[in-house]
Amino acid sequence: MADTSKSSFLHRMRKIFGFLLKFAIAAVAVWFLLPRDPQSLKNAFAGFSLLWLIPAGAAYVFHMFVVGWRWKKLTSILGVELPGMEAYSLTFQGYFFSLVIPGGAIGGDVIKMGVFSKRTKEGAKAEGAFTVLMDRIIGMISLFLLTLVLLPFAVPLLMRVKVPGIEKSFNPALIAAFALLCLAGLCASCVIFFHRTIRKVKFFDRLMQTADKISRGLFSRMTAATDVYAYHWKNLSFLVVIGIFLVHIMTVIPLFFLFAGMGVRYSVFAVIVAMTIGNIVGLLPFLPAGVGGRDLATVIILTASGIPAAQGTCAMLIYTTILLFFNLLGGVFFVFDSGRKQEANKNAES
Repeated sequence: MADTSKSSFLHRMRKIFGFLLKFAIAAVAVWFLLPRDPQSLKNAFAGFSLLWLIPAGAAYVFHMFVVGWRWKKLTSILGVELPGMEAYSLTFQGYFFSLVIPGGAIGGDVIKMGVFSKRTKEGAKAEGAFTVLMDRIIGMISLFLLTLVLLPFAVPLLMRVKVPGIEKSFNPALIAAFALLCLAGLCASCVIFFHRTIRKVKFFDRLMQTADKISRGLFSRMTAATDVYAYHWKNLSFLVVIGIFLVHIMTVIPLFFLFAGMGVRYSVFAVIVAMTIGNIVGLLPFLPAGVGGRDLATVIILTASGIPAAQGTCAMLIYTTILLFFNLLGGVFFVFDSGRKQEANKNAES
């Protein structure tokens, strides 16, 4: 009994340490991007019109609802029941847990998988959890595709990037390496759809058979669900396009409003490139919802595009405040989640 209590205590301590470490890393990254002249940042904040927070916040929260809508579409393809309000509630909860637990965005997905599979009827629990994974895969395909389309045109901008303390920050080889990384991410995201081709290799076929035995048929159910999605490739392609324009590019729109609130002139293309690359950096699992890494990468590229460092930093700090507000709002959805209460009542009755 004592060993169990000690193990539980150590587990909680590890969670708390992981939580604090994530925010410490984010804080260091944010501190690093602050201008050495504090007055310039104060002037940037003083020159910002607060009314522009309304359209900036609306644009940001809109992309969250689109993510919920996309997930619901993916569940309907598999015939898994997911009411609209529950899709949006669990999506917001996913954003909340991505912020407060270790694992970054993946951590929020794991929570969504666990919660949704519990609420899915018997015989479809695995498929219900798989829809969350497919939603993440579609999101990754959209992000990497957008980045690969932008990169060839962004080379002149990226060649002007200067990281403080590093004499030669970017060069063609580094840009090419980043492009290959995105291409590898795109291939990794798509490889699940080619499992039948992969199984033609005996080694991988035996490996998958072993995985199916260990999982008691779960692996086969996942590959069957993948085949259903592959059959509906037109729907998936449409969702990828939606992801590019109404999710990833939509996360850039708040910056346009924030710069308008400061009266700063900017290049639309440069801002899209900066935020898109920032979003990829924000995927790092040791960052809370990408905070810190996204800010640093975005501001450095914005500065290279000609936007004053103080204004770029000010805009990203306000952007991150908006992000934190709506991600924390997911905690409200968690507290008032009717599905969770119904689940608790079922457990009490049984």
